[in-house]
Amino acid sequence: MRVSVFTPTHNPRWLDDCYRSLVAQTMPDWEWVVLLNGKATTWAPPQPDPRVRVQRAGVKGVGAAKRAACEIATGDLLVELDHDDVLVSDCLESLVVAADANPDASLIYSDFAQINEDGSPNSTTFNLENGWVYTPCVVDGVEQLRCHAMAPSPHNVGYIWYAPNHVRAFRRTAYEAVGGYDASHAILDDQDLMTRLYQHGEFVHVDKLLYLQRWYPGNTQVDPKINAEIQERTVEFYRDNIEALSLAWASRAGLAAISLDTPTSVGSPDIDARFARVRIDPSAPSLPYFDSSVGVIKALDVLQRAADRAAFFNECYRVLAHGGMLLTDTPSTDGRGAFQDPSHVAFYNENSFIYLTQLGLRPTIPALTARLQLSHVLTYWPSDVHEQMHIPYVKGNLIAVKDGPRQGGPLHV
Repeated sequence: MRVSVFTPTHNPRWLDDCYRSLVAQTMPDWEWVVLLNGKATTWAPPQPDPRVRVQRAGVKGVGAAKRAACEIATGDLLVELDHDDVLVSDCLESLVVAADANPDASLIYSDFAQINEDGSPNSTTFNLENGWVYTPCVVDGVEQLRCHAMAPSPHNVGYIWYAPNHVRAFRRTAYEAVGGYDASHAILDDQDLMTRLYQHGEFVHVDKLLYLQRWYPGNTQVDPKINAEIQERTVEFYRDNIEALSLAWASRAGLAAISLDTPTSVGSPDIDARFARVRIDPSAPSLPYFDSSVGVIKALDVLQRAADRAAFFNECYRVLAHGGMLLTDTPSTDGRGAFQDPSHVAFYNENSFIYLTQLGLRPTIPALTARLQLSHVLTYWPSDVHEQMHIPYVKGNLIAVKDGPRQGGPLHV
């Protein structure tokens, strides 16, 4: 399997470090595409090396630069190497082994560690309360603080914060099938591509430290202005794609995807062929599925008709697999819609989901046994008509927490 490492850059300061990490690879059969983006950007490898292909481009934006680099690359496996990072010596060999063992994988990723501007180990950690785990690890003779990448669940992939970190290797066939990098993206090009790749095929984690990510003042993730925009746009990407991500995961895992309605639901039914439509009696909720056999439940205009919260959420939890998603949309008490319909017997706003997911508030719903993690909550107007009639909705996405990998974010259950 031929491997193409690609590195677009406007700043060649650390390219010699990148090259040294490639020369040190235990698998020498690779090519490295270096895309110099900018008129003043120049660089050449420290020694002649036919495996290094230096090209010049005049594109604008990181998405366009990565797309151009991948178009030049000729390998079966495309490996992203940022211009300020380095690969551990067995990185490429480990990726090829994983790719051969997992022919359906669209993306392969690993654990990583951070290094300082001068290349020394960096001990900064992400917020441990959000599920990050670190262990000391010696690689290439240096002790690093290894960050264990999170599992590729719909929630974790939905938020780039918890999504597979470096190293990221794309199978070329999958990359081309989903359309490659979007040249219009100046930020979140990786989240956009990973969202599409996840819907195409499985993500495979290599349980090794294979990548060293440089952490310094000029780093995109450190810049407050850029980081703030990333945080905001990340949530937009999540909202746009969480349903499709959940469906793709459920399908690959052999899990059901169901959409609920009730006998008192009114209006046009939500017809979506991707979901099996199931009618549920809110007064005695029972779903015709085995324990942990469902990957995603969609509940539009359902919660307000279930008076017994504990019974409803316990039953949804029973059938959901670990990491499965309960996607709800409900008229909010912040407007008129929650109260105007005589069939509404339960009332919700954004704060309501705290009582379902925080252990300290469990006594308020004594019969609740479901362990749920909040994935997302938002108050919004479903349409212009809803806004005119002052009927906001609250979107509450919940994760079933059973025995399995940690989902990123605060966990209070």
